[in-house]
Amino acid sequence: MVCVLYYILGNHDIWWNENDKGHALYGKQYAIEQLRLASPYYSFTKNGWKFILLDSVHLDIDGTWYIGQLGDVQFKWLESELQSTPADMPVCVMSHIPLLTATLMVDDQTAVNKWEVLGGDMHTDITKIVSLFYRHPNVKLCLSGHIHLRDKVVYNNVTYICNGAVSGAWWEGNKHETAPGYGLIDFYADGSFDERYINY
Repeated sequence: MVCVLYYILGNHDIWWNENDKGHALYGKQYAIEQLRLASPYYSFTKNGWKFILLDSVHLDIDGTWYIGQLGDVQFKWLESELQSTPADMPVCVMSHIPLLTATLMVDDQTAVNKWEVLGGDMHTDITKIVSLFYRHPNVKLCLSGHIHLRDKVVYNNVTYICNGAVSGAWWEGNKHETAPGYGLIDFYADGSFDERYINY
């Protein structure tokens, strides 16, 4: 059996500050080279499915912290990828930072009658992404991590799954009620899938 690995850049793969050109280890380029990626975002097809892997981690406008977003160039690329995909081919989109998640309602321990959704916890451009997916109903599944919590949100017939983390609460056991673990997905040619969470 041959095992093929596909990588997605996460916030811990990148040494910030991304804009510091004075040090070879800083920014995405070093991580891209180490992971042998041709691009920080890409797609491939396998057994009747199209898989789209996104680069969701970018510096915020002030350059001091990262946020989840695609940016204009990558968003146009995503639009083009979906337009060029046959309408009957199911699509799975993967990102490190969740596109859409309910975990933030649990993770924010300071909330009193309101929640604050930070850009580093969920995509800031989710409204545009949801609208794009609505125009392409063959988008079936979106997978992410980052939050270290497990959830499943179904919105407009797209299933968004955040699959916890092997490190749990940074190697200190459960993060809230989510045990350390990972997601296991079975994809079927008819566009359906089965998913389960494996405790590590």
